[in-house]
Amino acid sequence: MIGKHIRQIKRYKEIVSILVKYGFGYIVRDVGLFHLLSLPKQLISDFSGNGNEQSSIGERIRSMFEELGPTFIKLGQLLSLRTDILPEQIADAMRDLQDHVTPIDSQTIRMIILNELGAPVEELFADFDEKCIAAASIAEAHRALLKSGEEVAVKIRRPNIENIIEKDIEILLDLASLVEKRYEWARTYQISAIVEEFAQAIRNELDYRAEARATEKLHDFFKDNEHVIIPGVYRNFSTHRILTLTYIHGYKYDRLIRDKVETIDNKIICERLVRSFLDQALICGVFHGDPHPGNLFFFPENKIGYIDFGQVGYLNEAMKRDFGDLIIGLMKGNTEMLYHTISSMTILPDDLNERQFKADLDLLREKYYQLPFKDVHIGRVIHDVFGVTKKHRISIPKNYTLLGKALITLEGLITQIDHDISILELAEPYGQRLFFKRLNPNEITRRILMSGYDVVDNGIKIPALLRKTLTRLYHGKTRVEMKLPQLEFLLAKVDRAANRISFSIMLLALSIILASIIIGESFGTRSLLSHVPILGIAVTLFLFMVMIVLFSIFRSGRF
Repeated sequence: MIGKHIRQIKRYKEIVSILVKYGFGYIVRDVGLFHLLSLPKQLISDFSGNGNEQSSIGERIRSMFEELGPTFIKLGQLLSLRTDILPEQIADAMRDLQDHVTPIDSQTIRMIILNELGAPVEELFADFDEKCIAAASIAEAHRALLKSGEEVAVKIRRPNIENIIEKDIEILLDLASLVEKRYEWARTYQISAIVEEFAQAIRNELDYRAEARATEKLHDFFKDNEHVIIPGVYRNFSTHRILTLTYIHGYKYDRLIRDKVETIDNKIICERLVRSFLDQALICGVFHGDPHPGNLFFFPENKIGYIDFGQVGYLNEAMKRDFGDLIIGLMKGNTEMLYHTISSMTILPDDLNERQFKADLDLLREKYYQLPFKDVHIGRVIHDVFGVTKKHRISIPKNYTLLGKALITLEGLITQIDHDISILELAEPYGQRLFFKRLNPNEITRRILMSGYDVVDNGIKIPALLRKTLTRLYHGKTRVEMKLPQLEFLLAKVDRAANRISFSIMLLALSIILASIIIGESFGTRSLLSHVPILGIAVTLFLFMVMIVLFSIFRSGRF
């Protein structure tokens, strides 16, 4: 049944049709959305889950998301990070998602700039290139020259994209709820929570003020580092729909791979690339969430430039410390440290088999214990850690999965430039620094004071909470919540059985009536009705009613 908040039935039907097209009709059937398909599609569709066998499931999901449009492309990009819940094959396919968009026409661009910045293009810029330098499903970028002579990149959000995405999010939330009611795996991995996380992430990406803040924070963090370039933000030329940044020139990654650039030392550039990223994550606490080749520039004298901070991750002090402890626990072969660190980093399920979990951590520890850093690949470490958490249905927060994906991306980049660089070797000093920071007397004192404050604060609240609870019990206002995730599925089964019984009873009743008419015609006396073709009328009515009942039951998808 479609949720009461779903108002875009046309879009809902489109999504359901595309699910069936790519071989996921069994989900449409199981969650009760069969009736949204037109009758011809109901008749010809395959609901077995065996369709499109020529393509892998990852390829089918990727193609399906691309056809469904920008919201689903962004969802796929988020899911590509979730190797803690997705099979590697599907996660890899999601990384290859492509935007198929046409550039915004120049008249619309000019109108958006006028509405957002309050002046026409000619008054704001000395020059504005109407041909975009990059186009994606949510925005496109144009090169421009300010009146002051500064070269800038103007990022403009596509018209009406916010409404399109909000409608799709509403549908996704409803679908996630239906899937969780039907499938155990969906409840285990909290699909609704993943969609909520995605909704928050894409809303942040739509608002360029959030991207501006992240860019400014990193720009200020690296302002005294002559080897790292972060674009500046032009606030007077930026709104929630437009973001104007310093235009960055430099060598692209493929030039570094293809040609030997005399002014760039590949070993030094790799080390600085890794250190600049670790500085972002483990010192600044804000890091680039997608450092792929298109978002990096390289300059003479081994300088690095980052662009496009639409996807960023955040690590607070506790998260930085936990990440450092995870690496130290693996390298030192300390299973208890690994267990407590993962417990702190993640959300453990109530039914966790603690003994088996520790046994799996022992195997993981043995795999990396006493191995030289140069022989340990960060991508393999992250993959193995996520493998253990997935096995035990442990949920990993988004910022850790984003950090893991970014590190894997970086390792892939530097491996192609210099095979001898080890991310873990470069990360070791950061882990040690975070570890010794915890032993600093000032830090210990601060944590003791904060813990004491929490104890006192919670102690003060206990009498009030106890009084409130007892009052509600006394007045009989205590509410007990019960979750019956299979209830709707059971009701659907009952509905199918009822439809079949109704159909059988109707057939029986009509058969009795028809038999009575035939007997009456054969042995009865002649009357006025003798001249009326009762048998033909009865058969016609019988067939007509059967068709109506069959059509109604078939349309419900519950027969």
